[in-house]
Amino acid sequence: MRGTHYIHEYLILPDVCAVIAEIPEGVILVEQFRPALGRKILELPAGRLRRGEDPVQGARRELQEETGYQAGDMRLLSRFYPSVGLSRHKVHLYYTVNPVPGPTHWDATEEIEVKIIPVSEVPNLLIEGRAADAKTHLGLVYFLNARGWLLQRGRWRPAQEIAKPPQ
Repeated sequence: MRGTHYIHEYLILPDVCAVIAEIPEGVILVEQFRPALGRKILELPAGRLRRGEDPVQGARRELQEETGYQAGDMRLLSRFYPSVGLSRHKVHLYYTVNPVPGPTHWDATEEIEVKIIPVSEVPNLLIEGRAADAKTHLGLVYFLNARGWLLQRGRWRPAQEIAKPPQ
């Protein structure tokens, strides 16, 4: 109500960087246990930015630490607030193609499994809720849209399939 005073609590969190990394075999994701959900979840390689760290450098670092892949060119796709009712932190979403494989550097608390998901399987991850956190879901939607995939009647389809006239 107008005129009512209340206390609003929110978290002060560092910004996050996330990377859509594409290789010829598919998209590089990580699977890890998330205590808040009580289960493992597939996610884009991502993590918190360090104090004063440039987001693109943070994205490179997180990709290499979590997956072992080292990125060449990185393209910023979006910056967004994942949960404005809870925090004011931003996610910086990047894309890279053909990163070079190498060793991982996991934090002591991380138990990560690197997964390569064929592009043809990405729509199923979204529909089935297997890539359900906001940064991963949005990143994979960007990824599919960039390839001409569209969501129509609850199904992801290549645009050329939708545009075909009836035979």
